[in-house]
Amino acid sequence: MTAVELPEGLLQRVSKAVDSVRECSQVRLISHYDADGISSAGVLSKSLLKAGIGIHVTMAKSLDEEMIERLSSEAHDCIVFSDMGSGMLRELESLNTKVVVLDHHRPQGDSDEVIQVNPHIWGIDGMTGSSASAVCMLFAITMDEGNWPLLPVAFAGIAGDRQDIRELTGVNGWLLNKGKSRNLVEVRRRSLVPRGPLGDIAKSFEPYLLGFSGSEEGIASLLGQAGLTSEERGDSIDERKRRKLASLIILSLLEQGVESATLDELTGETYYFPSWNMESGDLASLLNACGRMGMEGTGLSLTLGDPRALEKARTLGADYDSEVLTALTGIEDRIEQMDNIQFFHNQNPSLSGVVCGITMQYIADKNKPTLALAEKGGKLRISSRATFPLLERGVDLSEALRQGAEKAGGLGGGHAIASGATIPVEKEKHFLEAVNSIVGEQKVLRNK
Repeated sequence: MTAVELPEGLLQRVSKAVDSVRECSQVRLISHYDADGISSAGVLSKSLLKAGIGIHVTMAKSLDEEMIERLSSEAHDCIVFSDMGSGMLRELESLNTKVVVLDHHRPQGDSDEVIQVNPHIWGIDGMTGSSASAVCMLFAITMDEGNWPLLPVAFAGIAGDRQDIRELTGVNGWLLNKGKSRNLVEVRRRSLVPRGPLGDIAKSFEPYLLGFSGSEEGIASLLGQAGLTSEERGDSIDERKRRKLASLIILSLLEQGVESATLDELTGETYYFPSWNMESGDLASLLNACGRMGMEGTGLSLTLGDPRALEKARTLGADYDSEVLTALTGIEDRIEQMDNIQFFHNQNPSLSGVVCGITMQYIADKNKPTLALAEKGGKLRISSRATFPLLERGVDLSEALRQGAEKAGGLGGGHAIASGATIPVEKEKHFLEAVNSIVGEQKVLRNK
């Protein structure tokens, strides 16, 4: 990896945020509930507590006007938002207290009243070059160089937002270089063959194998073609059988239309942390499961080093994987097509993001972004996913869902490759038609 230097303006803004928070005896911390958000909260919590600053942490699914009104009615000397906030700077300015935002989503702009640390402001793409947890790691090591051991937690956020599927750049790449120089992280290669019992392939959705994932009988048949059984372990089989099984998995993925870029990602670099005896992707999966299963507190405890939380998270992880596989059953028959987008309805809003991502990557038409729609409390919650090739053709889901949601009386936004929205349930058709039109226009503009 080539040397990475961070913009001086970014580092100065981080220092300003640290100096501001140091003046507080208590911090109200609000963070997102996914793997990146939990990682961010973990890095911040550990560093703040070490500095003798008290914390009150809330993990939230979204930042909306209702939450801002609730916070404004409370008495806080300092509120820190991580993995959220950049899309609502004007509203946060109304809180009439010290506010710090550590985010990586595309910002509204900058603010004279809110201290915002967002790499986008200095030309670093928050979709690929910096997770929120990476921003929080910059905050932690600026506060105290002794916080470098928190790097594994920060990398779980990088992996959770899938920013590790290509070469690390920006803040992520800078942290990797510094981590390697401190012997905190080892760069390894991903494998399509699990280290444990081979039958576990049936319980996994990364990669998702049509006709095999979720089926013990199907995986047993696949393993049999390589002369293997479900009870054998991937870390003890001979190299010939390992290559045979990997080839069969790749062939299956090619037959279901998976793009070559995805295959490259599945065998790309991964990051192992000896202090945790764990790869960043494995920790990210545990944290994501905690958040999606409504046990964000367990995830936060895990980042703080609680061994009991690790065991609980592993149980939650197994339950979560099972629920995702169930949600994916028959998904190919539920996908509805429009000219420029495709969509399906999903019963569990907490699973929509991952189910949408797996569907986009392994099952659906690769020429259209995918939307998952789930109703909850009279609202329609939408998750969307694209691919890098679609982005190269002009697709920007952040803008498409933001504009589409506005037209439908709701709110939306996120990243170009992965975005979300919430709208009134009765506006579904209006919203879909708007997003379909916007995505079509984005492709036309790119081709001009």
